[in-house]
Amino acid sequence: MVIAIIVSCVLAIVFMGVRVTLAEKSTTGGVIAMFVKTLASVGFIAVGVTAICLGVENIKAAMFVICGLVFGLIGDMVLDLKVVYLKQPEEDVYLTGGMVSFGLGHVMYLVAICLLLGKTVSLPLVGICVAVAAVVACAMVFGGEKFMGFKFGKFVIHSVIYAFCLIFMSALGVGLCISMKSTRMLTFAIGMILFLLSDVVLTSMYFGGRAKDKTLCIINHALYYAAQICIASFIATM
Repeated sequence: MVIAIIVSCVLAIVFMGVRVTLAEKSTTGGVIAMFVKTLASVGFIAVGVTAICLGVENIKAAMFVICGLVFGLIGDMVLDLKVVYLKQPEEDVYLTGGMVSFGLGHVMYLVAICLLLGKTVSLPLVGICVAVAAVVACAMVFGGEKFMGFKFGKFVIHSVIYAFCLIFMSALGVGLCISMKSTRMLTFAIGMILFLLSDVVLTSMYFGGRAKDKTLCIINHALYYAAQICIASFIATM
């Protein structure tokens, strides 16, 4: 499994190099970057599959995590097409598709946790996480527009819903770590927090007018791939 993680990291680094160099030069370069990104995404799925092959007790939960990772791969492809078609009519379609795909991925992770932990996922904890996610999601989107100059435009509702899903899953991961007084959920919680931070950076790029900022691009993808590798590694605890 360590080898799979190392390969996944190498593929992610290769993609980031292609994204900030070749992809900036032409549409063809952007398409090439999309395929390299897809290969990098296959890397973190391979980490999850390797964990299953090494043996897990709850195969159903593990398979839902794999499904979530696959939705992540699809989201990667779709969002990279958004970059290829930047400032063209197709851009909005690909951005929406990316949000939907990643949102479905988070749903898969939630199902996996419910299958894995059962009644350990208490309703009071879920209620607290829902409240936290609703408040923080609205604050991030509407506060971002007012105080940070973000321009969500037609994507205000999309952004609130997606932010809610991501913040809820991050809060749930942390909440379970605390309530269970165990490190079992730690890898997942770290993965979701990194995912959240990645999307905060991505928000600054997409809606803050910094879509071609190479530094933010590298930070975004470094956080994202670290997140997905953590989530894939979480399967080993199942």
